[in-house]
Amino acid sequence: MLLIALLCCCLHLLSVLSLLAKFQPTLRSSVLAYGKLSETADRPTSKLSLWISQQTVPKAWFSHFYWIGFLFALWCDLEVGLLLWKHEKGPIVSLLAHFDTPDFANTQPAIICLLSLCLITLHIGRRLYEVNIVQRPSRQARMNITHYFIGIGFYGSMVFAAWLEGAANLGVWESSSQPITLLDTHQLLRPHVIFAIILFAYASWHQYVCHRILANIRMKARPSTSAASSSIYQIPRGDWFERVVCPHYLADILIYVSLCILNRLQNLTLLAGLLWTIINLSVTAGETERWYRKSFGSKYANTFVRGRWIVLPGIY
Repeated sequence: MLLIALLCCCLHLLSVLSLLAKFQPTLRSSVLAYGKLSETADRPTSKLSLWISQQTVPKAWFSHFYWIGFLFALWCDLEVGLLLWKHEKGPIVSLLAHFDTPDFANTQPAIICLLSLCLITLHIGRRLYEVNIVQRPSRQARMNITHYFIGIGFYGSMVFAAWLEGAANLGVWESSSQPITLLDTHQLLRPHVIFAIILFAYASWHQYVCHRILANIRMKARPSTSAASSSIYQIPRGDWFERVVCPHYLADILIYVSLCILNRLQNLTLLAGLLWTIINLSVTAGETERWYRKSFGSKYANTFVRGRWIVLPGIY
C-alpha cells in the first residue's frame, strides 16, 4: 500500500531530523526550543539559523493539532462505520480504493482497526480538552513553525495508522455487492488486547494528572508574568514528577506503546510513529531538564537529591 509506505518514510525521516536537531548546531539553535525552553536554548550562530528561529507561531496554536486531528478522526470513524455497516464508501475510502493497492493492508483484523481508531479518537479528544480547558498555554509563548506543521501531520498520520493496515479486511477494495467479513468480537478478549486497553487507560489518566499539575503552576504564575522565569515557574511535584522529569511525555509514549501492543507490534505505521515519539520527546525532555537546572540551580538539585529519570525510567 503506497500510503502506508509514504507515512512510514515520513515518520522515519522525522526521527532522523529530531536526532539532528539535538546535535546539529544550526538546527539546535533554531528549531529545537519553544516556549520557556527558548530562554536557555543555544543562540543562533549563522544567518540561516537566525532566520529559521524567527519563523514562529503562537504556542497556543498547539490546539490546532488536536482540533484538526480530532475532526479528521471523527471523519474516519464515520467512513469506517459506513463501510462496515452500510457498505458505503466515503471520499477517503473511495480514493484509497481507486488510487492505492491492498498490499500490506490486511495485517490487522477489522475489529482491531475499529478499536484502534476509537482509542486514537479518545486520545486526541482528551488532549483537545486539556489544551483548551486545562492547560491554556501562555499567549506570549512561541514555537517554530516547523513544530506546527509536523504536529498536524503527525496526528493525521496516527489516525490513518489506526486502520490503514487492516483496510483490506474492512472491505475498502471490495465492491458494495460483496459481503464484508463480520467483526470477530472474540478477539477483544485476547490477553494482549485487554493489556493494551488497561495500559492505554492507565497512561491516559496519569498524563491528565500531570497536565493538571503543570496547569496549576501556570495559573499561579500569571499574576507576575513580567518576572523572570525562575520566579514565575515552580518545580512541579506530585504523581510521576517525583521520579521523572517529563512524566507527561512518558505517558504519551506509553499510550503509543499500548496501541502498538493492541496491533501485536505488526502495525508498521504505528511503530514508526512510536519511534518518532520516543526520539522527539526524549530530545525535548533533555532540554527541559537542562532548563530546570539552569533556572533553579541548587534548589532543583536539593529538591531531588536522588535524581530523576528524564523520560524513560531505567533507560534515560
